[in-house]
Amino acid sequence: MQAHEPDRIHGVAAISSEAQELVARAIEMPARDMSLPIAEIRNRTRADCTPASKAALERTGVTLSEREIECVRCMVIDPPALKSNREIVYLFGGGFCQGSPFEDLPISAHLAAKTGARVIAPSYPLAPEHPYPAALDALTPLVSAILEDTPSACLCGESAGGTLALASVLRLKAGGLPHPRALALMSPAVDLLNSGDSGAADRDPFLREADTGTYMSNYIPRGTDPTDPDLSPIYGTFDEDFPPVMVTTGTRDNLLSGCVRLDRVLRDAGAGCTLRVWEGMWHVFEFYADIPEAQASLSDIAEFLTMHLR
Repeated sequence: MQAHEPDRIHGVAAISSEAQELVARAIEMPARDMSLPIAEIRNRTRADCTPASKAALERTGVTLSEREIECVRCMVIDPPALKSNREIVYLFGGGFCQGSPFEDLPISAHLAAKTGARVIAPSYPLAPEHPYPAALDALTPLVSAILEDTPSACLCGESAGGTLALASVLRLKAGGLPHPRALALMSPAVDLLNSGDSGAADRDPFLREADTGTYMSNYIPRGTDPTDPDLSPIYGTFDEDFPPVMVTTGTRDNLLSGCVRLDRVLRDAGAGCTLRVWEGMWHVFEFYADIPEAQASLSDIAEFLTMHLR
């Protein structure tokens, strides 16, 4: 039996050969030059992501359109078999200072196809041009407006997008407003101090510890407390009424420690949390749709979301 077969992925076998090859190539690559102007960093990231995004469009058959919601431009991703009253708000990652809905299509398009839901992906403002709290200020009323139209909507985000998703729900709850039916978070940055064991170990070939400082310096204004729940939602107030959460991460993920801590915080508060830690996987490994672990995790996430979208 080959290591890449799905039943081996869920067992105790080593990671798939496809994932092993990807990690080996990433380790050999030179570190990203984070001293470049932010515009250049964004351009290089988009160029790197474009082939995977185009492949996701072809593989899933989704259609794209645009809509403006609460003054925020959004990409609307419709699956081939759209099911009524199923909507997911999807927040892309990129360290709060890069990324876009287009660059996250390897995840969002697959989730749309697997759930039959319309996915709405906002182009929230990025730092350093728009540092904290610009993104959260833009996203909270947007999520609220979508929930007003579709109360059964779910919220999903990866990395920085997961941070913003969690923080926006804390804001909605604090304001007594309706919140999403459920949240799915892939490698969320729940504590921007990142003082846990996984950050110190620095084993992630795709999110190196040296990069995180650049993201934070762009996003957090000087003198701002990084433990403010708007920035680091793990320090927020949770209770049994918080919507169910699914968190995915990997044993190489630079942000693994925060994900494990969030699971404990939520369960101690009486909230529901499903934590999936994938052997040998790295930060937001779901982006790499050609590895079987990514498809298996996306199927798990889609199953979780579908259960609540119904």
